[in-house]
Amino acid sequence: MHINFIVSILLASSLISCSAPPDKHPANQKVSNTSAEEIKATDTDQHVGLISIPAESRPYISVATVTPQNFSAMVQAPSHVEFRTKALSAVSAVVAGRLKKINVQVGDRVKAGTPIAILESADAAKMRAEVAESKAELQRAEDRMRRQDIMQKSGVGLAMERAEADVQLREARADHQRSQQALRMIGDGTDQAVILRASEDGVVLQIKSSVGSALAAGETIIEIGEPQSLWIVADVFDNDLPLIEKGAKATLQISALSEPVTGRVVAVSAAMQSDLRRGAVYIEFDNPNLVLKPGMFAKGLIEAAGPHRILLPTTAVVIRDKKHTMVYVETGDGRFEPRQVLIGQARDGQVPVLDGLKDGEKVVVSGALLLDSSASMLL
Repeated sequence: MHINFIVSILLASSLISCSAPPDKHPANQKVSNTSAEEIKATDTDQHVGLISIPAESRPYISVATVTPQNFSAMVQAPSHVEFRTKALSAVSAVVAGRLKKINVQVGDRVKAGTPIAILESADAAKMRAEVAESKAELQRAEDRMRRQDIMQKSGVGLAMERAEADVQLREARADHQRSQQALRMIGDGTDQAVILRASEDGVVLQIKSSVGSALAAGETIIEIGEPQSLWIVADVFDNDLPLIEKGAKATLQISALSEPVTGRVVAVSAAMQSDLRRGAVYIEFDNPNLVLKPGMFAKGLIEAAGPHRILLPTTAVVIRDKKHTMVYVETGDGRFEPRQVLIGQARDGQVPVLDGLKDGEKVVVSGALLLDSSASMLL
């Protein structure tokens, strides 16, 4: 009998608990564990994407109002010495042919117009023959036109014949001009010979072909550069490029020099190396008389300046799936909005925000991981 009475009480309690709706927020509930599992979106939160936290967990979250401030740091980038574009030229085969002679050696200094090499080309001989033929045809057309003019003055010429002679003269003149322009493109020489000349002053850097080689039109034979016209090309990560401005100072540690040298940024490339996620930054030396060679490796330290950048401690930033950089913005009433941002490289515990935040917003600067249970890595 006693056992039956206890079973009846338990059954009644079970029925009561099933019929009564659960209290979502019991007044006497106490939070004994403030782990990340507590911090999640609640059923009562009507704002999609917002995260609410209980009041007991709020002390574990620190929020700060952000505002743009002066930011300066040094961006490190692998670098190398290159010729400036205007200081590098090439002597190339202007037509297909065979290299007959090379007049220079590597290291020779040459002036613009100096004969560098001689090329033999059947195409060149053909072009010169076409010039001679078009010139002869032009002379014949001019003679016909003069005869028509004389006949017109004598009253025996026909207007139709004179008009025909005028058309032939125009065509012959146009053909001769075209052939002359084509011949001027290949330069000096006679018959099959084409004389190749330096287009700029400089030093012979490399001879890419040997005497007797068959060359296609446009193939480079000799490279010429000006050793004093060098600069540094720094490969900068894409998220650091917005921090670098024209005129920024740079310190360069070049392997061939015992002491660092200085320079200034003169250009930032608009193109990116998509496979490396880097962009080129071009730096001129403050001392143009340095003894350097193209291809030398260097380490660049470039002044990164952003007078109006929002700075956050690295504890404020989480990375989802190693792709999306997030921060949490307080929207009021204990709610937090996940916000994707674009950031620069972190330095000294601080990271510049390039895009995604506005002046005056309140951002979680400590405890962000508690708000993001799916965060995979802290920057």
